[in-house]
Amino acid sequence: MAPPQNRARLVAALSKVPPPSDAAFPQAIRAVVEAYPDPEPLLRAVLDDHTIRSRSRFAALYALLLRLRREERHAEYASVVRDHEDEFGSEPYFHTFRAIVARAKGDLASLRSSVEYSRQAVASMPDVAAVIHQLAAFWVEYLERLEDPGPARDLDEVERHIDRAITLTQGRVAHYYETKGRVLALRGEFEAARAAVAQAIELEPRDSRDHLRRLTQYQSSRIRIDLMQERARWAQAHARFRTELTEFKGQQLQLLGLLAAVVAFIATASNVASQSAGVEGLRLMLVASGAIAVVFGTFSLVNNSRILRVIAAVVIGCAMIGAGMFVPASWMS
Repeated sequence: MAPPQNRARLVAALSKVPPPSDAAFPQAIRAVVEAYPDPEPLLRAVLDDHTIRSRSRFAALYALLLRLRREERHAEYASVVRDHEDEFGSEPYFHTFRAIVARAKGDLASLRSSVEYSRQAVASMPDVAAVIHQLAAFWVEYLERLEDPGPARDLDEVERHIDRAITLTQGRVAHYYETKGRVLALRGEFEAARAAVAQAIELEPRDSRDHLRRLTQYQSSRIRIDLMQERARWAQAHARFRTELTEFKGQQLQLLGLLAAVVAFIATASNVASQSAGVEGLRLMLVASGAIAVVFGTFSLVNNSRILRVIAAVVIGCAMIGAGMFVPASWMS
């Protein structure tokens, strides 16, 4: 059981924090909790004492839920929220509690619900940076889980929210920059994303209870950004390979069509030449052979053949055509 003097001191501290509608409320609660090595028994005692003012008890509820969330005790968190929803469910902050419960379930539908609960909280408390940041953080997590991050306007809206949270806190809250980095990574701006996470690491208070947990979170974000960049590179390489493969298939089809036409041309020319007189048949075969040489020499450009070989083939082909057309018959006798 918590000592009465400690509980009285905690109640006095909770009674002095700003109202929940005040932007300073979350930081004030954190400051109160930091003063106690093990505040959970005291907070539960205050929460269960209905003789204490409702406002102080709600502050105790917020502080207790903050501790449970820090320790990732999700089942206990959800249980406490359910137990006190009838009494405090009309508080604007309760939307943030519902959002955290939904997010802890982990599936996409629940993540989407957490975003919607956070939207309601922002609508009720549009100037509270912590609430705005929660919306941005949960929305980023939802987008990260999708195969495709979705339209750019979603990322634009998330970035506006996180920028507003940073502005409202004058850039003093470290983990807001980590969320900013995750948004930038979804945009493909990986260097800027790494810079934002580095800024979060630099700003994180060394004397905070969350220091080690936050650093682990930031390092995880760094690794995630590296993986996203590699995945983007592989996607680009895959797209380039598919494009080249499609072009190669087209070239092969063109080549097959050309070969079919050449075979038909050779067969027709041979048939005509066999029915012609000796010299005229020879002329026809020379012209046909020269035409084939010119066609294949020109088409070899598609396969990146050396230009000298192409020129040689075209010159020989033209010479054969010229010989077939203009060389006197006496020379062929």
